[in-house]
Amino acid sequence: MNNNLIQLALAGVLTAGMSAGALADQPFERPQRTADVEAPMQVAQSDADDDFAEWEQEITPQISDPFERINRGVFWFNDQADRFVIKPVAKGYDWLLPQPVKRGVSNVFDNLFTPVVAVSDLLQGKFQHSAEDVGRFVVNSTVGVVGIFDVATGWGLEKRHEDIGQAFGAWGIGTGPYLVLPILGPSNVRDGVGLVGNYFLQPQHHIADDETRWGVTILGGIDARYRLLDASTVLEQAALDRYAFVRSSYMQYRQNLVEDKDAGQPVPAASFGQ
Repeated sequence: MNNNLIQLALAGVLTAGMSAGALADQPFERPQRTADVEAPMQVAQSDADDDFAEWEQEITPQISDPFERINRGVFWFNDQADRFVIKPVAKGYDWLLPQPVKRGVSNVFDNLFTPVVAVSDLLQGKFQHSAEDVGRFVVNSTVGVVGIFDVATGWGLEKRHEDIGQAFGAWGIGTGPYLVLPILGPSNVRDGVGLVGNYFLQPQHHIADDETRWGVTILGGIDARYRLLDASTVLEQAALDRYAFVRSSYMQYRQNLVEDKDAGQPVPAASFGQ
């Protein structure tokens, strides 16, 4: 799967909501829009939509969406929440804080998600990877000052993206019906159950003080949404059924993660307005 599809799938997850998980290695740089570049983008749009329609028809039959009517309603709610509250907060965060501070915050939340990665690798029988994940968490939590600095990568401890839903998929458990969760965005029954495991494995959710715990959780959501500002802008430029686009992209993206694929059938690049 190409990077555009990965970005879109991630944008779908947070198109209308905040997520405490950190999914990107670094913030995207927002494109500069000018009249010179917008015109050719628009010329290619109709062909892009045709390409997407063919791609979506091949993917959609594999997706069970018996709750589509409800899902579309939640999708609309999430979109409004993101448009009027969450995205403006993320843009303000981006404008207010210097880049080194934002990178440090992102590193902290990447580090806090590492226990989820370690357990997921363990459940999949990837024992060496799981041990390396634990080592990465220990190094970044100590030498890296609670994860502000990503020391572990420089020491050869690779950053991985695994979660409990992926482990369930590796066991052969099917996705079940497609779901759109309030605020959290696209999911399915299997990954929705996995989110519960993800939640309890992240240390910040076990902070005793309620105000501190909620503050850290909200900051994690803002950080995650900030990282996806450009990806969501790409999604907004697509002149097509965004619900179907996100649904197909998300489900293929998750399938590729379960199968440990770095490449798959890509969405036509022009569909992203690029």
